[in-house]
Amino acid sequence: MAHSREDVITAIRATFPKGSRTRAWELLETLGPAAPEGERERLQLAILKLSEGNEEKLRQYVDVAKRDYRDVLLLTDPEEAQLDTPEKRQKARELFEKFGLEPPATLLE
Repeated sequence: MAHSREDVITAIRATFPKGSRTRAWELLETLGPAAPEGERERLQLAILKLSEGNEEKLRQYVDVAKRDYRDVLLLTDPEEAQLDTPEKRQKARELFEKFGLEPPATLLE
């Protein structure tokens, strides 16, 4: 499914308080060519989801995406990241640790 710039703006509005939305957009725009054409908005939406409305987390996931955007997509793609076994959950936690990030609360359960 293709995503649009409007989808990203809608997600920012849903995720961040009014006073932080411009900064969230600016951070997402620093991605530059981190994702291949056609994947930019998908990547931005994935980062917004992982950030949970926290600007510092947003910054961290943008940095991860700049190194390898696939790491961010893997963490949010339901097809690729089914965390339905203890082994998969452990691998996901290790990926977060690799980048020095706090795993989402749902991964710690």
